[in-house]
Formats: sequence, structure tokens, C-alpha cells
Amino acid sequence: MRAEQVQAFIDVTEHGSFAAAARHTGIKRSTLSATVNALEDSLGVVLFERSGNSLQLTAVGESVLPDCYRLLTSASRIKKHCQQHLQGVESQLCIARDDALPEAFWRQVMHDLKQRYPLTAISVYLLPPQEHPQFVLRQTVDIAFGLYTAEGADVNASNLAPVSMCLVAATSHPLSRLPSVTRDDLAQYTQVCLTYEQGDKLVSEALFSTNYLGLTMFEVIRDAAINGTGWALLPYPLVKEAIESHQLCALNHDLALDSHYYRYVEGESLGVVATALLTKVSRFLGTTR
Repeated sequence: MRAEQVQAFIDVTEHGSFAAAARHTGIKRSTLSATVNALEDSLGVVLFERSGNSLQLTAVGESVLPDCYRLLTSASRIKKHCQQHLQGVESQLCIARDDALPEAFWRQVMHDLKQRYPLTAISVYLLPPQEHPQFVLRQTVDIAFGLYTAEGADVNASNLAPVSMCLVAATSHPLSRLPSVTRDDLAQYTQVCLTYEQGDKLVSEALFSTNYLGLTMFEVIRDAAINGTGWALLPYPLVKEAIESHQLCALNHDLALDSHYYRYVEGESLGVVATALLTKVSRFLGTTR
């Protein structure tokens, strides 16, 4: 029993006749008939009841059809696994990332990778970038992506692109009513800022206020700002949509706010899937600042 014989049996079954299957597959009718006959001979059973130009599955043909589908699926997976191995495609990829870039982007990237490399198992772990190097060092993840602020800029990471930072507050927040805000203005209100683990303690990246709410994810910080809890300094790609929909207001100021670099930390070597992911992130950053 060979895979092409099973495929011929399925093609004829799905199209109802040898002639219809021949038209659909481009294989000669006589070839399909001979291939199915060879399958029947190898199994020692009759799969079709033939009456003139009409075909009907026999009882045994009906019973083995589901397993024939499974056999072809398994054969295809075996072939793809071997092809991926020869091409250097990872069988598994573990990723760490922060949420400085929109979730819609990451959802689409993961979808595209699974479509292109369906046999690669992918795990994604969400955590602040300051914790990425230790995860890569321990080989918990193969590659990590994140927005590195000044406090995390000294780690061994490679730059991808600068990302503009934006001071924002809810449109109903008192700061949003000011024509321009100063350091003193910001210090009067709660800052919602990024918090991460450093050693045995939590560190918060508060800028100008001792009154802050520290959260571990940029998206949670953004949502707190939208809710009016306080003002925040956030990557522009993450707040662009909220600003355009007037959920957030970009505060006018004359403060020196440097762009931070979106960076990545990699393990010993990048495989095919990790390289494709890196390319997609780089291209997205090239279109968004």
C-alpha cells in the first residue's frame, strides 16, 4: 500500500467517479483506475462496487476511508518534518516579549508564522524587558523582544529601531486641559509607570512624581491612563489608536523625552523561524514610530 494509491482512492471517492477525479487531478482515468486496483489487490478487498459508469463504496471501503485520510495526513506531516529539518527550521521556538507593540500586530505575526511553519511549536511568554536577559541566559526562551528604557539600556541586547515615547492622559484629566505641562504640573498627579523585578525587589520607573502606580505591562498602564487613574509615558505605537479615538490626549510639553530602542536578546543562534519573526518585527518598526 502506497500513499499515492490511497490518494487515488480518496480522489475517486470525493468526486464520485474515475472520470470526474481524472478531470480534477489531471491524472489519466486509466492511471487512476489502475492505481485503485493496485490498492485493492494489496489489501485483498474490493473498495468500490462498479456498475457501468457509477461507483459505490463497499462496506469495507466506507470503514477504511477515515483511516485513509489519517494516513495521508501522517504522511504529509512526516514529509514536512523532514523538509523543515533539512531547511534548519526549529521544531520548537520559545519567545519572550513585552507589550510595547500593539497586540493586533503580535496576533497577526503568530498567525503568519504558524501558517508558514505549521509544525513548529511556538510558546510566547509576556514579561518586562528588564527580565529578558536572564530568561535567555537560562535558555528558558530562544529570543526576547522589548522596549528598553534608560534603566534597562545596559543589558546585552541588539537594537532594532528607536520608538518615540509620548506623555498621555485621559481627555478628562486635568493635565489635558493645560496648554502646556511642566515637570511641576506632572508632579502634582499620579504617574502610572512600569514596574519590574530587580534582584529581590520591585523597581518602578517613575519620572517626575513620587506619587505613582506601578504596573508590569504597558497595555495595563495605557488602560489605567484611559480610565483617568493618572498620566503615563508610553510608546507611541501602543497609544496611537487611543489618541486618534480621543480616549487619550497627547500632552503638550517642552521636556526632553528621548526615544527608547526596541531591542532583542537572542540565544546561541537564530533558526529559520526566529529569523522570520525578527524580520517581521523590524519591518513593523520601520512603518511605526
